[in-house]
Amino acid sequence: MPPERPFVAIVAGKELDGYGGHASLVRAHALAAGRAGFAVEVFCAARRSSDEPLDATILHRVAAPMPRGHTAELAHRPFLARAVARVAAERRPRGPVIVHSVGPWAGTAVAASRMLARRGIPAVAVASAYTTHAHERRAMVRGTRGYSLVAMLAQRRRYLWVLLAGGAIELRGYRRAKLVVASYESVRALLAQAGIAVRLAPYATPAAFAEDAARLEDAGASARSGAPLIVAVARHDPRKGYDVLLPALARLAADGVPFRACLVGPGILLAEHRAQLARLGLSDRVTCPGYVEDVFDYLRRADVFVLPSTEEGSGSLAVLEALQAGVAIVASRCDGLPEDLSDGHDALLAEPGDAGALERALATLLADAALRRSLAAAGRRTFEERFSAQALTDALGEIYGELTAPPALRDAVAG
Repeated sequence: MPPERPFVAIVAGKELDGYGGHASLVRAHALAAGRAGFAVEVFCAARRSSDEPLDATILHRVAAPMPRGHTAELAHRPFLARAVARVAAERRPRGPVIVHSVGPWAGTAVAASRMLARRGIPAVAVASAYTTHAHERRAMVRGTRGYSLVAMLAQRRRYLWVLLAGGAIELRGYRRAKLVVASYESVRALLAQAGIAVRLAPYATPAAFAEDAARLEDAGASARSGAPLIVAVARHDPRKGYDVLLPALARLAADGVPFRACLVGPGILLAEHRAQLARLGLSDRVTCPGYVEDVFDYLRRADVFVLPSTEEGSGSLAVLEALQAGVAIVASRCDGLPEDLSDGHDALLAEPGDAGALERALATLLADAALRRSLAAAGRRTFEERFSAQALTDALGEIYGELTAPPALRDAVAG
């Protein structure tokens, strides 16, 4: 029997490693699509094919070549597109199929929708964008100044691929999709430079959909002892501003400010940052645990959350998690972060790349528990008003409904 619900294939592209903004966006979109009444399944490239549960849906791991960097979408495309077309045809959907890519896999979504059309199954490609290859790689090159020669050369090599081909391939996919969706004016401005129109829509984290999300509401008020704890949740890569944060922490220590810090996350620069902490004499009060299963275990214990990024492209899922957890936030004023946070209301914002400004903002919060409580409470309200699971569910339901209506299908890319 055909499914009673319209079918949505979400193209995650790269392997979902359970960490970082991309994986979180994919999961949140799958949860929202299911809650909006669609039958949804997720597809990613992997070394071996397998099907396994992912939240309330299925994750199809599709065997494909596994290149690193921005050659991945082109290499994954035929394998993922065929898998999407095969599974969608097997589901015998009622009405058209939505093929929704997250990140730079728009070309794959377009290819899959065209394969379905050749099988007589109407399909529409939609893409969610959160940055561009060129914007991200420029920031990575800039961010490696001061790091090892190996790190600098690796980022320059990847940026060269973007300049020669990768950037154009990515933008071609967005142009051929029926609709491109983003959550930030900063992203809309990036794509507008390439003549690509973007529709703005809200977004959320997977934790916003958790049935036990209420357990996070009082996290910011939990009892703590000892020096205030600063927590950062971000990959150790050249965009995230650790080269700004570590000197700021060193200045706080030199000034005698009591604090502890935990810098959560994996990344290509993790080993260099651990070595730098040792050189700065901070190893006794700053830890770098690398990858962790549940960042909320750390956010619940934090007095201050910090995100010192020099580039985000859009916003930060980690910021949304900190808002949800009820933690006072210090963040840099870059890309979409000022669209989510208001300086002095639900966060303190510092100029990106300015270690002195970051140190002053951290020192202010570390010394003022009342201000921390005020910012945390306002941040929790911001989360509830703007980043709820229902907001994303409603937005996706509306977008999918418009894309599958008969007038829209006449102009769909797959048609």
